[in-house]
Amino acid sequence: MGARFSQHLKIDPNNALTGLGRLAAIVLACFFAMALGATAASAQEKNSYLRRVTIEAGGERVSINCFGCSVIVKGDLDGEVVTIGGDATVYGRVRGDVVAVGGTIRLKNGAEVDADAVAIGGEIKTEGVILAQKREGFVAVPWMHFPGQLSIGWRGVVSLLGFHAVCIILPLATLRPRRVRNVAALSRRWLVTGLLGAGFTVALSYLLGWTNDHVRSGDTIAAILGTLFLAILAMGVTGISLSIGERIFPGRVIAAIFVGGILLVILELIPYLGFVVMILATSWASGAALWSGMGFRGTPATKDPQAPAVHT
Repeated sequence: MGARFSQHLKIDPNNALTGLGRLAAIVLACFFAMALGATAASAQEKNSYLRRVTIEAGGERVSINCFGCSVIVKGDLDGEVVTIGGDATVYGRVRGDVVAVGGTIRLKNGAEVDADAVAIGGEIKTEGVILAQKREGFVAVPWMHFPGQLSIGWRGVVSLLGFHAVCIILPLATLRPRRVRNVAALSRRWLVTGLLGAGFTVALSYLLGWTNDHVRSGDTIAAILGTLFLAILAMGVTGISLSIGERIFPGRVIAAIFVGGILLVILELIPYLGFVVMILATSWASGAALWSGMGFRGTPATKDPQAPAVHT
């Protein structure tokens, strides 16, 4: 039996963390698979890029992945709906999950959702009465911003600025500036570091998905791997921010890092372009951090000259 909701749908965040790790791995794999040209779709899966998808009245059995576009379901869809950078609007019935990354899920009067509804970087809005099988599976995380998404809200801007600020502050507070300079210096080999970072991110995202599905303590392992990736990414973001900012403030490390970070945020807020910037910056940053050994590989530390021996 389904549960009826009207006007304001209560979002239950208790189960958000369990699903977000798995969803993040799947989304990352989709991003980099698309960037590497893996665009083939199976007979029961439809991929759309920058073009809105509408399921008209009637029944259809297919799962829809929409990159940089929105999905409208007016009929009966036996499958899942995933939008990245767009919205998902349901007038009819969706028998699978409805996921909007960087968008809003709109459930119109009379809409039915048989599985989970997850909005990351957006909200779940309802109009009238809807029929839902899993109330606990409705999760909205509006305090996030997916780079390149079409809608820009102040909460997303604050969260994106905060994420970059944390990525910059943590390495500066825990490591010597020379380590950051090493990352910045080796990041100038952008082709090598970019390819290394892309391969590492794709492999890690698939590993996270496989761990969640096949390992009993998958959540713990995923948390450890996720923390490791964030540490590598933070070090890399600091390094490439310094590399970018040095063109404006040469020789001024702190000013260059923060100016470079702000420029990255501005580029990531641009619709569509921000998605490309995010992919390139993530690959470049993680690759630079790995290539430099987290800053421990690079220019050796200068030693103070030894004091001359005193003979008596």
